Amino acid sequence: MSEQSERREYPRTEVKWSVTLITPEAQIDGEIENFTPKGLFVSCAEVPPSEGVLRLVIKIPGRPTMNVAGKVIWTTIIDNTESGARLGVGLQLTEISKSDLQALQEAMNEYHLDEEG
Repeated sequence: MSEQSERREYPRTEVKWSVTLITPEAQIDGEIENFTPKGLFVSCAEVPPSEGVLRLVIKIPGRPTMNVAGKVIWTTIIDNTESGARLGVGLQLTEISKSDLQALQEAMNEYHLDEEG
C-alpha cells in the first residue's frame, strides 16, 4: 500500500461528471474523474490558477447542480497530443454545504455499491 493511499480518509470513487472551474479570468470546463468528500481529480484542457480559491460547478447526473469552492493542490499532464494537452488537476474542497457534502457521500456510497453488485 502506498503512503498516499494510507493517508486517505476516504477511498477514491471513479466517475465521469461534468465540472466548470470558475476563475476571475475564465471558466474552464472539465470532467471529474474521481473524488472523495474532501477533494476531486479533474481532467481539463486548461490549467487553472494555482493561487487562490476557485468556484466549482459540479453536474452530477440525476442530482441538483453543486456549487462548491476548492483550491488547486497539484497539476499534471495526462496526455499530450498534436490536438493539445489534457491536464489533470487535484483539487481540495475548501467550502461545501452540508447538503452538498451529504450528496457527495451518498453518490460515493451508490457507486461503491454498484461496483460490489
